[in-house]
Amino acid sequence: MVRTIRALDARLGIHPYSSNGRTYYTVTMTSLSFRPWARDVAEESSLKDVLARVHLERGHFRDITEASLQEEIAREGALELSESEDEVEEDDEAPEGGKDQGKPTTREDLYKAKFEMLQHVAAAEQDILMSLDFISLLLSKQAPQANTTISPVLKEKVPSGTLGTDIWQRMPVDKAREAQDELLATSVKMDALRRSADSLLSAATRLQDNVRKETQYWDQILSISEKGWNVCRLPGHHRLAVRLGFNDSAPEFSRRGIAALNTDSDGNITLERGVGSRPQAVRVRIRKMGKTIGSSKLPPLLERGESTLESRITHARDSLFDEELYHEMIRESRSIGSLGVAVEKSAITFKPDVAGNENVPEIAFELVSLDEAQPDLSRGEDSEDTLAQAIALAVRLLLTQAHRERLRTRSQVPPPMSDKKEEQPLLPILRPIMSFVLHRSALDQLNNYMGTIKAVLSTAGINSSMDDARFDLSTVADVSNAEGLTGRLMQPWTSHAGISVEGLDTTSFTLGFRVDTTLSYNFSPIFTLTAPDKRAFRFTRFDEVAAGADTILASSLAGALASTSTADGRWRCNLREAVLTRNREEDGHSHGVWVSFDSGTATLSLNSATRKITWGSDGAETRGKSIWGAFGEFSG
Repeated sequence: MVRTIRALDARLGIHPYSSNGRTYYTVTMTSLSFRPWARDVAEESSLKDVLARVHLERGHFRDITEASLQEEIAREGALELSESEDEVEEDDEAPEGGKDQGKPTTREDLYKAKFEMLQHVAAAEQDILMSLDFISLLLSKQAPQANTTISPVLKEKVPSGTLGTDIWQRMPVDKAREAQDELLATSVKMDALRRSADSLLSAATRLQDNVRKETQYWDQILSISEKGWNVCRLPGHHRLAVRLGFNDSAPEFSRRGIAALNTDSDGNITLERGVGSRPQAVRVRIRKMGKTIGSSKLPPLLERGESTLESRITHARDSLFDEELYHEMIRESRSIGSLGVAVEKSAITFKPDVAGNENVPEIAFELVSLDEAQPDLSRGEDSEDTLAQAIALAVRLLLTQAHRERLRTRSQVPPPMSDKKEEQPLLPILRPIMSFVLHRSALDQLNNYMGTIKAVLSTAGINSSMDDARFDLSTVADVSNAEGLTGRLMQPWTSHAGISVEGLDTTSFTLGFRVDTTLSYNFSPIFTLTAPDKRAFRFTRFDEVAAGADTILASSLAGALASTSTADGRWRCNLREAVLTRNREEDGHSHGVWVSFDSGTATLSLNSATRKITWGSDGAETRGKSIWGAFGEFSG
C-alpha cells in the first residue's frame, strides 16, 4: 500500500525526503488537464469520457500496468524500484539515526538540498502567479474587480477584458427537431444539386455557342487567308488583324494599312479601321464652260447587312488607296502650281491653256465620302464620262507603278550612309495626266481643223482625204499589262496626221502634221507642219499652225489652178502670195486673182479687183459650182 501511494505521489510531482528526523515534500508541476466542475449530477463525467481521457493520455489499457507506472516514476527520479513490499516497510521502520540513501550527510549537501527546495518553491510561486493572472484576466471581462489581482506587468502588456469565455450547455435531444433539420438539410442538398445541374446545362449551352462562334470565326479567317489576304497579329494586342494596305505606301498610310478582326455577338467578323474612319474615293470631273460634262463612277457604298468579309476588306483597301492617291496629288500640285494646277474648295483642278481653243475642258480631282456623295444626274450622249473614268483609272495605275518603283529601290543595294536626311520624292501622277490632256486637246483641235478644211474643199468641188490624229502606242513594245501601260503614260506623246488634196488635173499635194507633247522641258504641245515641198515648220501655238497651214493650202491651190491654165500661158503663179496674174490684151494691164483660205471663218475664196467668189457655210451663190469653173470665169 505504501508503495502505491508513493507511486501516485511521484506521478503528481510530490517528492518526499527526510532531514533531521522529519519528512519533507517537494512539489514539481507537471502537465495537468483542467475541466470545469459539473453543474449538476447529471452532467458529471461519465465512464466513457474518463476512459476516453485515459486512452488519449496513456494509450491502450493493455499498456497500463503497475510495472509500466513504476518505470515511468523511476525515469522521473521520484522513486526507486523495489522488489517487494517488505523492503518498503523496512525502509519505513529504519531507525532515525541511520543513514538513509539520498539523505544529506554533510553541511554542503544540506545547503544544496535547501537551494534546490527554494528553486522548486520559486517555480511553484511563479506558476501560481501566472495562473492567477490568467484567471484574473479571464474574469476581467465579466467582473471588473478582478483587475485588482492582475500583476502590473500583465496590465502593461495586455489590456483588461481582452479574454472571454463561453459556457456551452448540453441541449436535450429533440427527435422532432432532428427530423426537421434532416429534412431541411435534404431539401438544401436537393436545391443545390438542382442549381448545379442548371449551371452545368447553361455551361454546356454556352460552350456549344462559343464553339459555334469560334468555328465560324476561324472559317472566315481561313476563307480570307486562302484568297490571298495577309492575316497577322495586331501589334501590341492579342488579336488577329488583316493587312489591307501596301508595304510601299507612304509611312503615314503604311501604318494605317492594318485592320483588326473583331467578332460581334453573332460570331461574325467585323473590320475595325479606327474611330472616325469613313470610306472615301477619288472622283474625276470634266467641266467645260462651268458645266460638268463628265464624271467618273464611285464605288457603291456597302450596305449595313453586307456579310461578305472579303468585300468589306476590299472596300476598306480601296478607300485607303484613294486617300493616299489624293494625298500624293496634293503634294505634287504644290510644286507645279505655275503650270495651271490649283487646289481650291477641296479639289485639285487643271485647265490646259491652249491658245485658240476656249472650249478646252477643265479636269478636277476631289476626294469625296461615299456616304455623303450625291449621285450625278444623267447627261446627254456627248458626255465625257468615259474620259473621266479613264483618267481615274490612269491615276490609280500611276500610284501602283510608284509602289513598284519603291519596291525595286528597296530591293537594290542601298547607298552609303550619310547624315543627310532622305527626303520623300514627289510621285509623278498629275504630270502624266496633264500631258495626256494637253495632247488630247491638241489632237481635237487638229482633227477639227482638218475636218474644216475637208468640208470647205468639198464645197469647192475638190476631193480630199484626211488621216485623223490619234494616240500612238507603237513606241511601247507591250502594253497588254498594267506596267506597260503606265510606262507609256510616262513617255512623251507623239501623233501624226495629214490631209491629202486629190482630183486635180495635174497634181495633188498633202499637208502633214505632227504633235509632240511632253512636260519635261516645255509645257505645251509642239506642232510640226510639213508643206507639200517637204519643208517643215515648228509652232508652239495652234493658231500659228492654223495660219501657216491656211497659207500653204492657199498657195498649193493657186499652183494647182495655174497648172490648169498652162495651155494659153497667160497665167503666172506667185506661190508666196498665192496670186495668179496675167496681162490683158485689150489694155495691156496686169490682171490678178488671189486665192485665200481662212479656217477661222471656214471659207475659201477667189478674189480679184472687181469680183470675189467664196465657198463655205454661207456661200449660197457658189453652191454646185467648182473652183475650176469659177476660175474659168476669171479667165474669160
